[in-house]
Formats: sequence, C-alpha cells, structure tokens
Amino acid sequence: MPGPVFIEGERIELRTVEEEDIEFLTRGVNHPAIRRYISAFRTPQNGERYDEVFENVDSSENGASLLVCADGERVGSVQLYPVDDGRGTANLAYWIDPEHQNDGYATEACELVVAYGFEELRLHRISAVTMAPNAASRRVLERLGFTHEGTKRESAFAEGEHVDEEQYGLLETEWRERREQHDETRSAP
Repeated sequence: MPGPVFIEGERIELRTVEEEDIEFLTRGVNHPAIRRYISAFRTPQNGERYDEVFENVDSSENGASLLVCADGERVGSVQLYPVDDGRGTANLAYWIDPEHQNDGYATEACELVVAYGFEELRLHRISAVTMAPNAASRRVLERLGFTHEGTKRESAFAEGEHVDEEQYGLLETEWRERREQHDETRSAP
C-alpha cells in the first residue's frame, strides 16, 4: 500500500513514496512507452539505482516526489523538482502508467501539485519541458494554462531521432487569474 495521502483530489490522491513503491516506480521508468520521452530514463534503472535517485529528490528540501493513486492503486508519479526557494521556481515532471493513460490522471495530478507549489511552497514560477513528439504531455500543460515559451531544436533523442524540446512556464499570477475565472464560471447561475 502506498504511503499516506499528502494531497487529495476528486478522483486521485497524491501519496508519499515509500520503499515498497520503488518496484512500481522502477517498472514505470523502464517501460518503453514512458522512457521514450524522458531523457533521464534512457538507461536501465534497477531498484537500487532508482532508490538512489529517489533519495536525492525525496529526502531533500529541494523538491517533492509523489505517487499518483486512483482507488488505492498506483498509477503514476508527479514531481516538483528542483525547487529553488531563492528564485521561487520549480520544474514539473510527471508520468502515468500506460494502462492508466487517457483517464485524466496526469492533468489532475499536475493540477494538484501546481496548486501545492503556488499555495504552500509560495513559488512564483513553475516550468516544464516535454519532447515535441509527446503531444499528450503538451496537452496536459496547455490545459493547465502553461505558456509555450520556446523550442530547443533537436536537443533530445526519441524513437531513433533527434527531436525538439518544448519549454513551458506558468506564473503564480497567471495561475491565480485562471483559478478565479474558473471559480466564477462554476458559481454563475
């Protein structure tokens, strides 16, 4: 069973990562459908190696790594890492197990962790990077109000070719404005 609930959403929970979750996370980052668009997972990750990476993210105050769960089942991972308190910035990263993709879990998980970043960590800006061929990831960021800020041409390698990386950013003020508009829309008769 995953760790305690850290953030609760409508359909998912973001839970702390515990030692017994390392097997799920290792299986995920090695899955061809996940690793093809994440440069950090280009080489095989065994449990011990992933545990080392996880310890660097989870045990520091420089980030948050959470397990995405639906109905008590592990379905993915979401991170704000690294968090730079001096600048008020963080990077958003996420993946969902292929068996659970297209269910809206990535969007909800990112929405929850972005709110956590702006409300509780007092961040000013959250950035994200995705490979150009990863249209689903780009749609998640755009649904959440991230602005496309630029393209790093052929700076990544996916599916046997060099591909562009798309840079996205969201400012706290933009997030608040979008949230207020959403709340007004929901409360309108």
